[in-house]
Amino acid sequence: MPPRASLEEGEAWITAEPVAFGAGGLTPVLSVPPFDGESVSLWAKSEPGTCFALASLDDAQGRTWVSQREAGPYCTDCRVRTSLAQEEALIVLTGGEGFAPGEGFAVRFGLMDCETLTPTGTGGESRLQLAWLPRQSIPERGHLSLRFLVSQHSMLFGQPDRQRELLERLNDELEEVGLEVTLEAAAELPDAPSETRFWTTQLAGLSALLEGAPPALDTTVDVVFAGCLRYDDPFFGPPEPVNGFTPRVGGGVGPASAVFMPGLRCDSFGGGPASWPLGTYAHVIAHELGHFLGLYHSVETDGTADLLSDTNEQNIMNPNPSRVGARGWSPSQRRQILSHPWVRSSLAPRPRTP
Repeated sequence: MPPRASLEEGEAWITAEPVAFGAGGLTPVLSVPPFDGESVSLWAKSEPGTCFALASLDDAQGRTWVSQREAGPYCTDCRVRTSLAQEEALIVLTGGEGFAPGEGFAVRFGLMDCETLTPTGTGGESRLQLAWLPRQSIPERGHLSLRFLVSQHSMLFGQPDRQRELLERLNDELEEVGLEVTLEAAAELPDAPSETRFWTTQLAGLSALLEGAPPALDTTVDVVFAGCLRYDDPFFGPPEPVNGFTPRVGGGVGPASAVFMPGLRCDSFGGGPASWPLGTYAHVIAHELGHFLGLYHSVETDGTADLLSDTNEQNIMNPNPSRVGARGWSPSQRRQILSHPWVRSSLAPRPRTP
């Protein structure tokens, strides 16, 4: 089944038959025919524990946008940026920068090693199913539902007034990009550990946090307020604390699909929940929602620049969103965010609080 999606009237997922990863660890070429629309969401699903990446993307004019699988969590040389996926992928492709998905295009996927993040040359028994969802138009404004999952380690635990204030601050951050968020529900996670470690494809600890929550809500982004969060890279350690984390750019499918925020400072477990300024906290959540909705960093820590021509380094998607200059959104970022299938169109601007 295709992923949960907030479908506008007349939109429907188109599902292809499953295909096998064959020679070289690659699927056959899969074609998305021309459609009347400005963007399209691709959903790809494989077996549990399988990692894969987009191996090629060619448009109807014969131009190549992705030429090969690249080692690492995301491709650096692709003209359309995509990430390594584990079990499922949701890739939102918008028009712009010379790429016109509505004209039709062809893709292949390839297996990746989940431990080394490198291409795998053997197909094995893994299969992949592809579905796509064309969106006729990108809304001027959008609405997104959130759910807060709050551990006892967070300053938000048992504080509904503070949660509402955080939501207001978050909407202030998202106003420029044309997105309004509402809180559909809040639940407590009283048994969450004080520390959770994770890596690109080692997400069991983050998934365990979600397992302690009530069942997920349709098209609702979970924001998990946990304890200390450490990114534990087995190649370039030691484990590093993070100010926020989204397991994969383009959220909505796959393991641990949520936004995760720390509640404890990793160097002071005994001091109780950290009291971060709500404005700063909301700014980081806005940055992480950008990842969930398909945005990469304006420039990666390895120097890889954003492929959006109107986005510079001093942007909310800077790798360090706490920097003084890390403010604002570009028009291309707005188009990407509002194209995500979980974002519903909203015609009226958000009323301002007096």
